[in-house]
Amino acid sequence: MFKILCVADFESYGGDDFLKRIQLLCKAGVDEILLRAKGLDEAQFYDLARVVAQICENYRKKFIINQFFDVACKLNSDFWLTSVQLDFFKNHTVFLKEFRKTAKIYAPAHDLEQAKISATIADVLVASHIFTTSCKAGLEPKGLNFISELKSFDKEIYALGGLDNKNYKEAIKAGANGICFMSLAMNGDMEHIKKIAKSKNEQI
Repeated sequence: MFKILCVADFESYGGDDFLKRIQLLCKAGVDEILLRAKGLDEAQFYDLARVVAQICENYRKKFIINQFFDVACKLNSDFWLTSVQLDFFKNHTVFLKEFRKTAKIYAPAHDLEQAKISATIADVLVASHIFTTSCKAGLEPKGLNFISELKSFDKEIYALGGLDNKNYKEAIKAGANGICFMSLAMNGDMEHIKKIAKSKNEQI
């Protein structure tokens, strides 16, 4: 059964509407919520993360923190590394070794060389970007074959970038263990998320 991860991007929403959207995603049947808020400093992010973590706990959903490692440690949540952080942590693995005893690390895989580094310190490789997306305008997508190529690293693989309710099954067929939505999660029709969640039990 594949996992559904939704990127809760704070810049897409604000205030109570953002938190309500997260509640709706949890009710819709997603498995994991990643909190992303690049415009906040660490203290602001921590205050927001505490609230989101409680929502996820209430609905028994996995909560993942992006960018702020210290906050992930404080809240005992899983952690999503950025590409810049990967360059640091690949030389300071002692921090992550202890962390991974109780939580998961998600790390980027934008190409095979980066995936090789990520595989040494992470539990999940985030293959990106699979399909054309406005977030990566002008950049050629990696395509579905890239997911298959990552299988050699023997890690969980999550597909990110341009996924929607029409193409997500292609990523799963290619070997993805999880699928990530941001635009659909933040701005899309919640009914699409519900249908995708229901399809987890179907033969794809």
